[in-house]
Amino acid sequence: MSFFDFWSSTKERGALLRRANQLRLNPSQLTLLLGDNKIRAALQDDSMVSLLPPVGTEVFRHFTTASQEVQQQHVTGAKERKTWKNKWVTQKNLPKPAAHLETGKSLPLIYGDLPPQLLNTPLEDLDPFYQSRKTFMVLSKGNIINRFSADSSCYLLSPFNPLRTLAIKTLLHPFFSIFILLAILGFGVLEFKFPVVKYVYMAIFVFEALVKVVAGGFCVGRFTFLRDPWNWLDIIIISTLLVSQFVDLGKFAVLMTISLLLKIFTCSRGLKKTVEALVQSVKRLYCVIILTLFCLSILAMIGLQLFMGTLKNKCVIWSMNTNTTEFDFHNHTTSPENYYYIPGHPDPLVCGNQSDAECCPDGFTCVKAGSNPNFGYTSYDSFFWSLMSLFRLMMHDFWEGLMQLTLRTAGKSYLIVFLFVFFPGCFFLLSLILAVVVMTRAEQEETRDAEAIQREEEFGRIVEVLKRREEEEQASSRAETPEQQDSLQKKKSAGIRATKQEYVEEAEEHHRPLCCTCTDAFLKGDCCGCWRWLKQQFHTFITNPFFDLVIIICIIVSTIFTAMEHYPMMVEFMETLVIAELVFRVIFAAEMIIKLVALGLHGYFQVRWHIFDFILVIISLVQLGLADVEGLSLLHSFLPFRVFRLARWWPMLHMFLKIVWASVGNLTLVLFITVFMFSVAGVQLFQSDYKANVCRISHDCQLPRWHMEDFFHTFMLVFRVLCGLCLESLWDCMEVSNDGMCVTFFMIVLIVGKLLILHLFLNLLFINVQLVDSEDKTTNILQSTMKQTRTWIPKRIWTLWGKNYADQDHKGDTEKDNKEEYLALSSVSSDQLTLDDNHTNMAAWEAPVAVAEIEFRTPENAEEKETQHCDVMQKRKDETHPEPEDCCCNSCYICCPFLEIDTSQGTGRVWSNFRRACLCIVQHKYFEGFIVFIILLSCAALVFEDIYLGHRPVLQRVLKMADLVFTFVFLVEMLLKWIAFGFKKYFTSFWCWLDFLILDVSLFSLMGNMLGYTSRPLRALRTLRVPSRFKGMRVVLKVLAVTLPSMFSMLLVILVIWLVFSVIGVNLFAGKFSYCYNETSEELFSFYVVNNKTECFSLMDQNFSEVNWKTWTFNFDNVGMGFLSLLIMGTSSGWMDIMYAAVDSRQVEDQPHYEINVYMYLYFICFIIIGCFFTLNLFIRVIIDTIHQQRHKFGGKHVFVTDQQQKYLSTIKKRFSEKRNKTVPQPQNCCLAWLFDLVTALYFEIFMVVVIFFNMVVLMVETDDQSEEKSLVLNWIHLILVAIFLVEFILKIIALRQHYFRNVLHIVDFVVLTLSIIGLFLADILEKYFVSPSLFSVMRLGRLFTLCGAFPHIRFARRIWMLIMGFVMSLPALFNIGLLFFLIVYTFSIIGMFNFAYVKHEMMIDDMFNFKTFGNSIISMTMITTSSGWDGLLSPIMNTPPDCDLQLPEPGNCANPTVGIVFFSSYILLFCLLVIHLFIVVILELFNTASPEDAEMLSDDHLQMFYETWRRFDPSGSQVIQYSELADFCDGLQDPLRIPKPNTIKLTHLNLPLFPGDQISCLDVLRTITTQAFDEPAEVDALKAKLDEIVRIHSQVSRESTTTSPAQEETDMIQKHVQGGDAEQMVVQAVGRELQ
Repeated sequence: MSFFDFWSSTKERGALLRRANQLRLNPSQLTLLLGDNKIRAALQDDSMVSLLPPVGTEVFRHFTTASQEVQQQHVTGAKERKTWKNKWVTQKNLPKPAAHLETGKSLPLIYGDLPPQLLNTPLEDLDPFYQSRKTFMVLSKGNIINRFSADSSCYLLSPFNPLRTLAIKTLLHPFFSIFILLAILGFGVLEFKFPVVKYVYMAIFVFEALVKVVAGGFCVGRFTFLRDPWNWLDIIIISTLLVSQFVDLGKFAVLMTISLLLKIFTCSRGLKKTVEALVQSVKRLYCVIILTLFCLSILAMIGLQLFMGTLKNKCVIWSMNTNTTEFDFHNHTTSPENYYYIPGHPDPLVCGNQSDAECCPDGFTCVKAGSNPNFGYTSYDSFFWSLMSLFRLMMHDFWEGLMQLTLRTAGKSYLIVFLFVFFPGCFFLLSLILAVVVMTRAEQEETRDAEAIQREEEFGRIVEVLKRREEEEQASSRAETPEQQDSLQKKKSAGIRATKQEYVEEAEEHHRPLCCTCTDAFLKGDCCGCWRWLKQQFHTFITNPFFDLVIIICIIVSTIFTAMEHYPMMVEFMETLVIAELVFRVIFAAEMIIKLVALGLHGYFQVRWHIFDFILVIISLVQLGLADVEGLSLLHSFLPFRVFRLARWWPMLHMFLKIVWASVGNLTLVLFITVFMFSVAGVQLFQSDYKANVCRISHDCQLPRWHMEDFFHTFMLVFRVLCGLCLESLWDCMEVSNDGMCVTFFMIVLIVGKLLILHLFLNLLFINVQLVDSEDKTTNILQSTMKQTRTWIPKRIWTLWGKNYADQDHKGDTEKDNKEEYLALSSVSSDQLTLDDNHTNMAAWEAPVAVAEIEFRTPENAEEKETQHCDVMQKRKDETHPEPEDCCCNSCYICCPFLEIDTSQGTGRVWSNFRRACLCIVQHKYFEGFIVFIILLSCAALVFEDIYLGHRPVLQRVLKMADLVFTFVFLVEMLLKWIAFGFKKYFTSFWCWLDFLILDVSLFSLMGNMLGYTSRPLRALRTLRVPSRFKGMRVVLKVLAVTLPSMFSMLLVILVIWLVFSVIGVNLFAGKFSYCYNETSEELFSFYVVNNKTECFSLMDQNFSEVNWKTWTFNFDNVGMGFLSLLIMGTSSGWMDIMYAAVDSRQVEDQPHYEINVYMYLYFICFIIIGCFFTLNLFIRVIIDTIHQQRHKFGGKHVFVTDQQQKYLSTIKKRFSEKRNKTVPQPQNCCLAWLFDLVTALYFEIFMVVVIFFNMVVLMVETDDQSEEKSLVLNWIHLILVAIFLVEFILKIIALRQHYFRNVLHIVDFVVLTLSIIGLFLADILEKYFVSPSLFSVMRLGRLFTLCGAFPHIRFARRIWMLIMGFVMSLPALFNIGLLFFLIVYTFSIIGMFNFAYVKHEMMIDDMFNFKTFGNSIISMTMITTSSGWDGLLSPIMNTPPDCDLQLPEPGNCANPTVGIVFFSSYILLFCLLVIHLFIVVILELFNTASPEDAEMLSDDHLQMFYETWRRFDPSGSQVIQYSELADFCDGLQDPLRIPKPNTIKLTHLNLPLFPGDQISCLDVLRTITTQAFDEPAEVDALKAKLDEIVRIHSQVSRESTTTSPAQEETDMIQKHVQGGDAEQMVVQAVGRELQ
């Protein structure tokens, strides 16, 4: 099942599950099923046992002693039937419990209603699986299935003991679970206030455990106390409570806390099932976990070998007394006061001794000394710390800081390692993890669907048999007339009783009390005739389409007025906003009153949207009446929620709200409880450590913002970890507490939390939330209303003028218009929404393309049209003399007849030949290649136009001349295409239009340069020519273009959501993000010194030049800045600075105070959850659905690859579906044959794998501070390992001969061995003149990739191989997106270099990360590719005087803030979009690779090898051999069919049928051996299908055999059969001829 099949079946899957859960038989059918033995016999034949009720007249029967005796008989009989021979068959084909009757599930409706007296009573089990097990069933409230062991509990209490019965009733009573839940929740509160409470809770939990033990038993038998892992929590809780009375457990007491909170899940069956499903899904992740650890280890060793010890390089002041004997170099270099520090940074500046590394200031020298940055925790000095750094890189946790440190010390050239090793490796792991989780979710859904389909089919069979039986009974009863009369009389009497009941109900209604009648009349609005008349008038008014349109306009306009609030505002403007808000409040209040009158209270509150409107109106009126009351000003923040009323008419917004509402469920509750549990555990583990050791992480011994000293801050820290930012908090924790405990705690929180969030995200992504029902005629109510209103308004205007209005757009549709003119604008219900119809109006544009160009968009009408068009284009290219088309369109020839000339003679003929020659030129591949070369050359020339170009006059002149040449070449190209294709053909191509516009820009740029105007930024548009020449980029751009309409609709919804948060942010924080700043000390004044803006300005008036009143760069002073701040919060790690400013804010223009407003954290939590998490879910949902539609247009073809790449993928898939390596023939020479057997033996391969792993361990144990003795030992070990690999190479090259280099893995071994030898003997020379010897150590890791060749042969590793192959299959699509990725980075680097080269060094812009040169610019843009830290680059660009200087030498260090905002916002949005498509590509290919139809394990090479070996034992071609020769034959086969000697026992278990004379058949041996070789279920099925196909084609007759193999004679358990000799020979000979 492909991903899109799974995606498109969401709606059908939901309907299927609903149908399966509602299957039910009526009482008559159930009675017939129980009482008719013929029906049961028919259904028993159809294997419907799992769905049938037990035999008897009742479905539910008490569990009695007789039941226990019958059960014991079943158990005894089952034991007797088991023998040593069929034990394996029993284990393999073991019967399974019925899925619909599992413990904890509700009883299916098919079994009828449970009598109330049987509730919580032992019953006989309905599942046939448990009828031979010692169990019984108890149904609790809600018909929940519970099972208990039928053995005596603790060998004392039988199932019929009153005490055990009481325990069962107590355990299953709902109040018991509620009591335990309240006890758990109250324990944490009461424990700290009343220590004596521990004894009470110990008694409670002991009592609960005793009840469970008495009810089900302790450990012997099924469903006992210890058989349920959830009950182990009780043991942990009781044990820790008991031990804590005698010993202080300290931090180990957290075990009891975690167990106590985990017990919450057991109090709710829904939560319990959700957690169990999550655990089962995690079990299926073993393959990706192993692969992740393996790949991360490889990346960590690469980092260890390349950057070990480099982060210790620091700028140390060089003392003048270094030549004296008293100078202590070690003390000097390890003293922190001798290091160079950048102001505001706690760590010293790191540096490097490479030419492109960070340089030290004058007076300082770069020396390796001291510890590593970030308390010594950021380094590559050992395998563990390197692994932590790579894990940090993979999780995108402040990874830009790691890359900055690495490039500063190692050099900018090592950016290549990040771009081509670290980033792809981390993406590979993340994409595989995501894809496997999605596949696991899909597998669970498919399993559940299969169970539902099976249950539905079985139910349908039962109903069919019952109906047939009923028809037979009716046919037999038609002859009995008296019975028919009796039944007719019964029906009449039943009708009379029903009529009497109606009369009684009507009489009761007439005799209701007066108060009830008045209340009902009041609620429905039927008080009097006048009121009913008024209600009718108002109802007509509100159902008019113009009324709803006015309300929509009022909502939009009121939202606009609300968004116009800003700081500071003029008094007049503020008064205008107050008046406007008052007007809108009156309008919405009047709307509410009118609807209340028109619909009545009962009708009004039946609609949920009316309730929402009512709440908003009441809040607005309350806020208006209590505007001056302090503390109620927050009610003003609820007014922006009016915009959500548009969801009634806006399907996309309605779907978003439904997604948010759908998140309220068991999985969300599990996530919340998990976060709460981690918060409580964090407080218990680290609270005392933060109090005692705070001075280690803070100079003023004040707790940092992120700590675990109290519950609220711990909760915020856990939330931050779940957001992916845990590193800085982990460093603090490791400083104040134990390193191992901190790493364990944070890793568990991160991994468990991320998995829960990912499952919640997928649960919302695959939930059945649609926009508009496909069968609903009113697909877009808002458009219908606008259409009707557009007709209604002109009619009223023409009526006022006294004229008749005729709608020209609706002639001929008068009847339809009359029906639809006064349709009401109703609310959108959940069942009126679907996603598909929302995209029906997405008009994707297309344009004809020039002959030399490739079409940008595929025509929508049919795929055949595209094929015909491509065929025509190909024919034109293949023609020797192509004919050009008309130059202009037909209208041009009509308007200007002189344009049409005769091309058969004279000048017209010359012109036609000239056009034909130009057409041949532009269609020639060399011309296209030359143009591509010029385009790439013109793009490369932009690299040199940096700020230093003015100091290089020669280069400047060369670039000017090159610019002229490029423009001339492109001009000539355009003219040639104009002549060859004509204007009509040229200007119908999108790419030709793009080339034309870019050329125009170049020409205007040249003219501007001649006139003295600068136009450097326009040159960056040259790179836009590149996509038109690369098919891969065009394919990706085509997909993006097709998804644009749906993305715009979705982005509009996201903007509305963010608008609400932005307006709320303006209401909460406008004017509060300012502060008084001391420029000298570079810190804020304390609010005790400066309280507000007035006092700060008073200091400034007193000539304190260092005092300045500033505002944070990113704030909420207006909605625009609010949007920018929210964008940073949603995409960058800089959201914490904004949050800090909000938490420290007091009042408008007040000096901030540290965490004075701590609960403002909740605002940011709400935005991250709603504004980021849910909107991202909607974003991906729309993208996947649009790609699904586009893929469907192409007939299922992958939309991210070209046709050639698609063929390449098909070839690769076919090649990997077969056996990867053909068998190497064994040499004839005996010595070479012995050597061949040695190098191909399993133990030899195992030995080499052990040596490779040992080589890996040797590389892992290297550290930066290792001793000389350790280094010497490791060098000798390395020398020995190289010798071993050299011996392996010599042996294999001798044994395998030329076949050695047919294997790619052997070539890798050879290259690694060669480089290792070169590194041993030429290390010093290479280090001095060429490259670092650490690169050769990295190359030693190449042998680890040879281990991948063993994955297909290892059973548990085949799924890992499937993941790797899935990623390999996605590489062409990833390459296409990656090309566009690189083009965007290149283009934005050029634009950044042209616009921000002179920006002031501040925040993240410094001497290395800036836009001065192309190298620095591309490093800066690469750093923000994951949207991390881009606020640090934007902040200096946002500076305005006096924070930057315009008076510096031209052009100053100020930039345009608007350009900066557009630049970074567009870059971040583009990359977010492309990254999402990257992950989608990997998921799609992994789904396709995991499909069982992809692989065909038995190839023709295997059959050919088998038949050639058989001919050596059967030279006469009789197709049979003696059974005694079977051992030699199986040993003579080649892998994977070979069974090496000694093989007697294995051959005995093959159970081959024997022919007379102890002979065995060729086809029997082939079937048996191949089935054993391919032992995976999917592979066996494919193998059997292939063999059956061979037999089906060639087999004509068969007969039975007479004897069996020795194993069959000994056991005598399998039925004797023989297949015919002559027919067998015919079949095998036919197969042999086919292979030959």
